[in-house]
Amino acid sequence: MALDGCGQLCKVLLVIFNVLFMLVGLAMLCGGLYLRFSAEGPLNLDLKTDHFVVSVSVMMALGVLLLIIAIAGDYGSCGENKSALGVYIGLLSFLATLAIIAGVLASANLPKFSEHVGEFYATVYAQYLIKKDTIRGIILKLFHNTFDCCGLGGTVQTIMQETDTCPQEYSLLGISISTSTSCVTAILADLQRSSVLAAFLGIAGSMIVAIVLAYVLGHQTSRPVSSPPPYVLLSSSIPLTTSTQHSSFIPDSSPPLPTDKIEDV
Repeated sequence: MALDGCGQLCKVLLVIFNVLFMLVGLAMLCGGLYLRFSAEGPLNLDLKTDHFVVSVSVMMALGVLLLIIAIAGDYGSCGENKSALGVYIGLLSFLATLAIIAGVLASANLPKFSEHVGEFYATVYAQYLIKKDTIRGIILKLFHNTFDCCGLGGTVQTIMQETDTCPQEYSLLGISISTSTSCVTAILADLQRSSVLAAFLGIAGSMIVAIVLAYVLGHQTSRPVSSPPPYVLLSSSIPLTTSTQHSSFIPDSSPPLPTDKIEDV
């Protein structure tokens, strides 16, 4: 059916949200797969920890779920399919609820949550010292710019000459010197309950906005289509026998025969 202006706007915004969900899902899935199956050093040295494996597995599962949600949302919005939109709303509601619960639990158990984040960072950093790959370098830069830290920090970081991902450094006699603090220390000290809860609620809020857009679009899709009034074939209400009845009442206009001519005959 044809959508009105509000429906068209919801459709466009929903497509944009689904594209973002798809990009995030692909990044999480591909990044998780890469981290999971490339965490081996020289001589088959295992650089994985149990916590690292669990974290990467959760990342891949969320990536797959986001991809499924994005596909259902694009199919439902572009095709204006009410069933696909219902599946989309259900899956996204589940994921938004999960994000809210995770945010509340993480903020309530902040020390333990900070330890998990610090352990994940330390594992990725140890792998980067051996691998020197781009993906781990991007992850480290995200941590370093967020917490204003770098690796083991300070003089130790300078001696190791691993300052290419550090946000704060300067050069002295051609030597890169890091002035950043240790990231593990910064993560344990700088994570705040309010910031952790706000991050999870922000993620859930974006999903709730997409749910509202999908609900409005589905409501407009299910509206009955208003059809024009049917055409009425006009027929004559005068019966055909009327002409014959009227003809019987028409007087004979022929002149009468003269009587003298009748007598002669």
